[in-house]
Amino acid sequence: VKVIIATYIATVAVQGLGNILERVTGESQTMLTMVGLSVDSSILAVTKLVIFIAAIIFIVVRGGIEIQYGKETGSALNVLITGLFGFATAGLILATLLSFVAGGAILDAGITESASISAMVQQSKLMQLLAFNQDLWFSLPAILLLGVGFLSSE
Repeated sequence: VKVIIATYIATVAVQGLGNILERVTGESQTMLTMVGLSVDSSILAVTKLVIFIAAIIFIVVRGGIEIQYGKETGSALNVLITGLFGFATAGLILATLLSFVAGGAILDAGITESASISAMVQQSKLMQLLAFNQDLWFSLPAILLLGVGFLSSE
């Protein structure tokens, strides 16, 4: 659960930082070129990916988030819930990484047309599932958190 919360926070933070970096480097492109630096979309995508992963790790380890459930459910239900959270977390992280690599905004409907990922989407059913259903991957962890909250409420 901590990873889900950290991923949502990191996604918003990195998207905002990426937009700022794009704006600053776009405005300073001539100066950067004179200095010999070239900032293109692939460098920005890699920067966003690195910051995203680092932010998740930092928030999970040092973010002060503590999760406790007051009501214990049956062990079979715990295994099911843990599996669902793992699946939803993986989907959320992969959908976020995909949007950063594509260079688009989060939940961009045109993500599949991005030159960075269009070949992968055409060749892989898994990538198609991930790209075409990114709204599901972004909302599924939150829906699961709400559902578990109702299950564990006393």
